[in-house]
Amino acid sequence: MTEYTAQCRYDEGQRLVARGTGASIALDGYAAGNLVTEPYLSPDDARIFARGILALADEVDGGEAKGAAGTRPQVGNRVRVILGDPNHSGDRFVGRVGTLIGDDGEGDNIPFLVRFGPGEHGATDGQWYCAEVEPVDEPAAAAPLVTTPGPSRATLLEQARQLLNDSATFDADDLIKLADYLAGDNA
Repeated sequence: MTEYTAQCRYDEGQRLVARGTGASIALDGYAAGNLVTEPYLSPDDARIFARGILALADEVDGGEAKGAAGTRPQVGNRVRVILGDPNHSGDRFVGRVGTLIGDDGEGDNIPFLVRFGPGEHGATDGQWYCAEVEPVDEPAAAAPLVTTPGPSRATLLEQARQLLNDSATFDADDLIKLADYLAGDNA
C-alpha cells in the first residue's frame, strides 16, 4: 500500500507517515524512531485534514491559496459543492451548484450552507450544510421569459386610421408611423 512521509525539518528522528489500512488512513507519528501515536481517519476526514494542511502551508509561504483559487466564497455567491456533509449527506450534493446562504466560519468542519432550490433543509431541492465549496461563474437559472402579447398589427393600423381620419391629409407612411408609435416597444 502507498505511504507518504513528512520529515521534521528540525529533528531527523521525528516524522509522520500516512498510509492506507483498508477503509482507513493511518497517521503514524514517530519520535526518536519510535511510534508514539497512530490515529486512524476516515477517507473524508483525511481529505479535510490534507486540505487544511495545504491551506496552512499557503498561509505560511504565500502559496497557491492567494488569488481566486484560495478565496473563500462569500454569502450570495454561486458555488459548486466539492465535499458534502460526510456525516449525513455523503456525496449526494457533490457537483451540484447552488447559492451560498450561510458560512459558519473557518473553525467549523461543515461551515457552508448552500441553497439549491425552494425546498426545506435536507431536501434535494432545498438547502444543506457542506464541508467544501468552490465559487462558480454560472449565473442562477433564469426564470422563464413570459411576455404578454400586445395588440396585433391590424389592430394598431385600425387605431392609427381612426386617429388620422379627422386629419386633412395622410398617406400610408403616416398610417404605418403612427401604428409603430402606438405599438411602442412591441413594434
